[in-house]
Formats: sequence, structure tokens, C-alpha cells
Amino acid sequence: MINLLTANVAPESPRYNLERINTLIDTQIMNSFDVGWLPENVLLVTNFDYDKYGIKAERIEFNPQCLTGSKMYAVRHALKRGDAVWAHDLDAWQNVWFDCPEMLDVAAATYDDRKFNGGSIFWQPAALDLVDTIIEMLEQEQATYEENVLNRVFKKFKHRVTKLNFTYNVGCSNYRQRWGKSDKPIRVAHFHPYNRIAWETHALDRCQIGVKGITDRLERVLRSYYELATELKEVPK
Repeated sequence: MINLLTANVAPESPRYNLERINTLIDTQIMNSFDVGWLPENVLLVTNFDYDKYGIKAERIEFNPQCLTGSKMYAVRHALKRGDAVWAHDLDAWQNVWFDCPEMLDVAAATYDDRKFNGGSIFWQPAALDLVDTIIEMLEQEQATYEENVLNRVFKKFKHRVTKLNFTYNVGCSNYRQRWGKSDKPIRVAHFHPYNRIAWETHALDRCQIGVKGITDRLERVLRSYYELATELKEVPK
């Protein structure tokens, strides 16, 4: 399986500034190595140069209109290697080691038992036609966000889609409910470490569940790249 990292930097968008993206990439690569990935199975696809830690970016052309849809172009690029691909956002962190889940052609978790979440998806090479369909629709509709298109395609081809347990993409929204329904330990914790509320939710038990959502190992990696709180700024009521 390929661990696919994707970065599409848009100079006009402060959210996608190069310094922040590079820090996320650095942290993702080191977390990948730390959790057990071999360098040859980590693939970085970007629209800019990057060459660190033995990982050199493969540059491709993205759709400049749909930044969140950049992963689809990278998935198409990666699937041509003939291996299964785990494509995830740069703020979706692998918490523990896992192998490729049992799946049909594509597999993803949902936000709320209904809508699929595009931030962490597994693709088999047989799904290349689905990827092509999604990209074609993004371009035809001039979409600025990919999840609506992705969900329409998944609905049409539901016989080829595996719905995964929440554990493969636990974000911050409805955290308590998603954490409660997740297989433990959490496989993928999805949050921006530089967002205080997000960090407190996953690492400092802001929702008062009784345990933190990330492993000590992942916390150590994140703290090596970010200045992160050790206690809640305020106790939620």
C-alpha cells in the first residue's frame, strides 16, 4: 500500500502558504517513518519542489480551481503504480500502524453515518475509472470543493464502495460521538495541530471522555514540530 501525501500550494491563499505546508509535510513524513512506513512506500505529490528525509516530491499539474480536490489528481497519479493507495489530508495523522482494510474498490469513513469524508480514503487500482469520473466532473462543473462530487459518484457506484468504521477518520466535529463509535485505538486522528481547540480535543481530552484520542507516540512526533499546550486553556462547560 502507498501512503499518499498531497500538497497544492496556491500563492494567493494564506491558508495554503508554503511554510505551513512544508511543516505539515515534514511532520507527516516523520510520523509515517515513526509508525512503521518504509520510505519507498511514502509518495509525496505536489506542485512545488520538496526533497527532505529521503522523500522527493513528484510534481504534477493540479486543478487550480479546486484545492481540496487536489488529492484526486494525486490518486490518479499514484494508482498507476499498481498498488492500493491511502490518500489523506496533511492534517490527518496516522495514530497507530494499520494494514490496508478489507475493501471493495474504494473505502472511506463518513462524517455522520451518511456523508463520506474525503479526508482519508483507500483506493484499489480497480478504482481508477471512478477517480477519472470524479476528476472529469470536478472540471466540467468547475467545482471548488470535491466532496459533493465524490459523494455523488460513491452513491452511483455504491456496489464498489466500502463504508469504513469512523476510526479511519476521526475529526473534530461530533468528536464525542465519532470517538465512541470508533474501533480502538483510533487509526487516524484528523486535526490541525496549530488549532488550539482541535489540539485540545484530540490530545488533552477537551470533550471529557476520560482518555486522550492520540497515542503518546504521535504526541511526541507532533510536539517535535509544533509548540503545543500541555493543559486545557479553559475547561469547557
